[in-house]
Parts: sequence; C-alpha cells; structure tokens
Amino acid sequence: MKKLTMHFIAILIGLSMLSCDPEESFYIDLYQRVFENATNVDVTIVYHSLDSTDEKSDTLRLKANSKMAANFTSSVSSDGVKDGNSKLIIERNVGIYYDHINNYGKFELFVGDELKKEWIGPPSYLGNELNSPYNYDSWSILKYDKPIRDGDYFMYGEIVFTVSNEDIGN
Repeated sequence: MKKLTMHFIAILIGLSMLSCDPEESFYIDLYQRVFENATNVDVTIVYHSLDSTDEKSDTLRLKANSKMAANFTSSVSSDGVKDGNSKLIIERNVGIYYDHINNYGKFELFVGDELKKEWIGPPSYLGNELNSPYNYDSWSILKYDKPIRDGDYFMYGEIVFTVSNEDIGN
C-alpha cells in the first residue's frame, strides 16, 4: 500500500506540472473592441446600422488623446478566437459592424457639429493608406500581459481602431 501511495503522489505531481490552469482552459478568449482618439480635439463617432429594416445609430464621444470601449453593439468580441490568430480576431470583430445581407453599415466622424469623415462598408483589406473602421488593416491588437477575468469571460486584450489627425483634416 505504501508503494502504491508513493506512485500515486508522483503521478499527481507530474500531472500538475504538465497541466494548464483549469479555470482558464474552459473559457473562450475574448477581446474588447476599443476606439482611440489620437488627436488633440474631442471627436464623436456615430455608427449607423440596420435593426431589422430600420436604421439605428449609436454615438461614442471621445475626448482628445483618449480611448474607450465601443458601445456599438457590444464592446466585447462576439466570437472567441484562439490566441495567435490575429487575422481572424480582427475579421470577426470588424465584420459585426456591417450587415452583409442588406449591404449596410456606416460610421461618421464629427468634430463638434462638423462631419469630417464618412466610412462605409463592406469590410476588407484596404492597405495601410486608408484609415477606416471597415479596413481590417486599420485595426491593431493590444494583448494584455495577463488575462483579465470579467465574470465567466477572460479578456485577453483589445482590438483598437485609432482616429488620427489625418482623419479630421489636421
């Protein structure tokens, strides 16, 4: 019996050294969608979507040189994606801002009451020259050093779209 107990202890130690954190292993990797204002002026971003057949709009006000979780739809990524697949993480999260059935989705950028930009979908890879919420290349991923637990979810980082001086005409 003593021999069996020693083997059992050795097996348990070995398993604990090889295993991952069981609390995290059963959860989906989620990212928070964030809009950043890298300008020296306050901006407003208005998102227009279709709710059934009616147009609906949501507004996000960003102070100069700040960032905020997007309150359009949900601020948390809609699909969990395994860590390391940056392309898929961005595609799935940008895609929620465009209704592929009705070909509809639009963002407007305001400084005060003045419309500075209008971005219309569909989402695509448009290169680094065009800054748009519908350009997959305009988003970046900020990965946290350690996941942050939010209820039953673990937030692994942020998916960030940045409004630049070029967007507002400065």
